[in-house]
Amino acid sequence: EKLAGDQRFMDFDDQEAERGITIYSANISMVHEFDGDDYLVNLIDTPGHVDFGGDVTRAMRAVDGVVVLVDAVDGVMPQTETVMKQALQEGVKPVLFINKVDRLIEEMQLTPEEMQERFTKIIREVNTALRKYASEERAEEWSMAVNDGTVAFGSALKNWAISVPHMQETGISFQEIIDRVNEGDHEGLRADAPIEEVVLDMVVEHLNNPEESAEYRIPAVWPGDPESEAGKSMATQNADGPLIGVVTNVEDDEHAGTIATARLFSGTVNEGDELYGIGSQKTERAQQVGIYSGPRKLTVDRVPCGNIAAITGPDFSTGETFILEGDEEIQPFEQIEHVFEPVVTKSIEPERTSDLPKLIETLRKRAKEDNTIKVDIDEDTGETLVSGLGELHIEAKIERHLEEKGIDINVSEPIVVFREGIEDESPKVSGKSPNRHNELEISVEPIDEEVRKFLKEDYAELKAQADDQ
Repeated sequence: EKLAGDQRFMDFDDQEAERGITIYSANISMVHEFDGDDYLVNLIDTPGHVDFGGDVTRAMRAVDGVVVLVDAVDGVMPQTETVMKQALQEGVKPVLFINKVDRLIEEMQLTPEEMQERFTKIIREVNTALRKYASEERAEEWSMAVNDGTVAFGSALKNWAISVPHMQETGISFQEIIDRVNEGDHEGLRADAPIEEVVLDMVVEHLNNPEESAEYRIPAVWPGDPESEAGKSMATQNADGPLIGVVTNVEDDEHAGTIATARLFSGTVNEGDELYGIGSQKTERAQQVGIYSGPRKLTVDRVPCGNIAAITGPDFSTGETFILEGDEEIQPFEQIEHVFEPVVTKSIEPERTSDLPKLIETLRKRAKEDNTIKVDIDEDTGETLVSGLGELHIEAKIERHLEEKGIDINVSEPIVVFREGIEDESPKVSGKSPNRHNELEISVEPIDEEVRKFLKEDYAELKAQADDQ
């Protein structure tokens, strides 16, 4: 308990500890008691940095709700809106946690009225993003507010949090929070308003469970027939129905082999099951099944639908829909649609030619694990080009990984391709020829749509026909 806030159990990769940021999505399944009942919470801690947005997108397929985290000091950032867009595209319901409230009190010394204004502004901006990307009905139903308990605020580092339901239950007032922070009584606040209780109560009370969310999520991400056996089984989250799952992450463990993280939408996966990947059209054995506890994978005999499972053995790619070998083949789930495209490219070459096969194999596995990483061979130069969402993305997930594998590499400076376009007609610009006898006037304007279509489509078709003749 004393290490909570400092230990960062879910940031277990060495790089994450060094850099102080989350780089890889990390899973944990845990039981939370609420109103006398036990609830199983499958939680994924995702990165916040824009370079690792692909991990966030993939995690959205696995979950039914999200806790959107906003810094009370910095407020809503562009990435906050991006995360909201990612969640709502997947039909995932949000609630809001406003973090670092202790800084508003201790460092900025805001009055209660100023803090309330700041909270109101943050909530309004998050709800604006909700209305922008959700349907009108969903935006109204999922709107976040302090009074109904869909917004909580506190300090993750100091381990305390508060929400209106928790205030009503404990009798703690907002003014009392301010006074106790000013007195430095963070330990007392942690005892009276523990962050895990406040946040997980909010999750259980306001985020929908798999059966409730299936009603609107399955039609959003699965194009198959809802009246089919598979459709009905997914709609009711039937653990005894046909097994249907989607791979949301892949990691290569040097001891265990390939481990696929999968959200199960129907049926139950058992140790030893033969799984058929619909996209890859290959059968792979589930050597072990388990659930996650941060860096550890706890082996179990079976995992039913509604959960996030760790399946050791299947050599599937991220986004693969799988069923039991021998079951009737179904329509695969929609491809996981990334809102980001690789924009930064680096040339990566091994210092020793003998390491080239190992380099290519490692890059191939990395691209399979994270499909926002693109690996190409330049036909003209023979260079190995790796593209990612940013320089940090390539550095953390490729360069560092290759070093850990013992492959010495030479890395080029980042290559960023900018493409400019013409939007409006320009003013005329004049210039004279070298002999000064001719004066030229030049202006540019957007190309007409019919001309653009002809050049891009019709001309190519005519040229192909001419070449054939």
